[in-house]
Amino acid sequence: MSILLEGREARRRRRFRLPSRGIMAAGLGAFEGLVAILLSQLLILSYGVPIALAMAAAAGLVYSLFATRAGRKFLAYADLRQPFALQSVFSWFGAAAFAIIVDFSLSGRTLAPTPIFWTWLFLTPLLLLALRVMLYRGLARMLSRGQLQVERFGIVGDAASIERLRADPRIWQQGGQVVTSLTLPNGLGGVLPPASEVADFARGCVEKNCQHVLLVGDLKDMDGIDALLAPCRPFALNILLYPRASFEGSKINLVDIVPLGSGRSLRLLSAPMNETGRFFKRAFDILASALGLVVTSPILLAAALAVRMTSPGPALFRQERRGFNGRNFYILKFRSMRVMENGNAMRQAQVNDPRITPIGHFIRRTSIDELPQLINVLRGEMSLVGPRPHAISHDDELSGKFELYAQRQRIKPGITGWAQVNGHRGDTSTQDKIEARTLHDLYYAENWSVLLDIWIVLLTVFSPRTRQNAH
Repeated sequence: MSILLEGREARRRRRFRLPSRGIMAAGLGAFEGLVAILLSQLLILSYGVPIALAMAAAAGLVYSLFATRAGRKFLAYADLRQPFALQSVFSWFGAAAFAIIVDFSLSGRTLAPTPIFWTWLFLTPLLLLALRVMLYRGLARMLSRGQLQVERFGIVGDAASIERLRADPRIWQQGGQVVTSLTLPNGLGGVLPPASEVADFARGCVEKNCQHVLLVGDLKDMDGIDALLAPCRPFALNILLYPRASFEGSKINLVDIVPLGSGRSLRLLSAPMNETGRFFKRAFDILASALGLVVTSPILLAAALAVRMTSPGPALFRQERRGFNGRNFYILKFRSMRVMENGNAMRQAQVNDPRITPIGHFIRRTSIDELPQLINVLRGEMSLVGPRPHAISHDDELSGKFELYAQRQRIKPGITGWAQVNGHRGDTSTQDKIEARTLHDLYYAENWSVLLDIWIVLLTVFSPRTRQNAH
């Protein structure tokens, strides 16, 4: 029996059916909130039953709301490492602050900071963090095996598209299952079945507890889409357009609908961050880079002296890179090679590259060579976290190899990034490596938050995966 068939049989034997992602996330949030309430019973030892119960209920309720929101995001992106564990700590301190305010509002007294209080305040988030790590790892493992059935789909389209979607393992790895289909001989742009047949299909989807119906087609098939929507309107179904061009690699994501004049416009592309997001990201960059320059100043001095003393040439290396919105800038690095390449004849560093100096191997492996870029961040040319900028010649080359690559310029480049902490650092010699790095960078641009930036910085410092391809 093939591995694919064995996996399918295992999923059939150990499949757990859940009503929806929202209900599952609410269940996760409620469970974590209940644990927070139980841990808060520790306060009884210092303040008595009434005070402890009131604070425990307030903290547990707020924490469960935060945990539910994190659960929804986790279930949508369980295959990508997110700062979910770190979020639990921030959520706890927010919930604890709310509990203290509630107690003060009800009683007008100020709590005495006893040793029990400090234990409750700082031990509880560590236990909640450990709980979330165990819960989410277990659920991610079950999702990857296809053991959790969260959503059921019906598909409408041509036979080839339906077959490809049914065979796509990412459907069941994300908690989905295709349970029924309606085959159109020539797709949405051809001759459509009678409205009664479409209505019967929609009714069958409801009877099989489908949440979604995927229409496989393109924007040019709007007449066909409209004809199929009409018979489906009486039924509580989510009707989704799955671009058929996705099978050929030409992907268009419909972000949302924007009111414009007396009509509606489809937003096909949206700026990664609004004004508020850019403000908070810039504030974080200024504070973090200034602090980083102060803290790492002894390392910067030692590295500069080591580079100067071990090979001829300057300590710092300036190279032109392409940055935000395609604007070029000069990146600063400690020189790790015997050459100072900055043109069209550049070669990317490889394993055991003879151009790298002995001290260069060390500073590249430990990422010390990147520390001068804190100055680029302070100047506003770079961000602490973002897509890694490449040399101009490499940038042009990679843009020609992967259509989506140029979209990385829609957000400011960074010293470290989501691709780097997920192991996609260094070599871009193959198409798979180019695409993996690009898709991680685009994911970061679409899901940016200050907390995600903090999580990436922590992974950069402490995760060995960040340095696994450094050379």
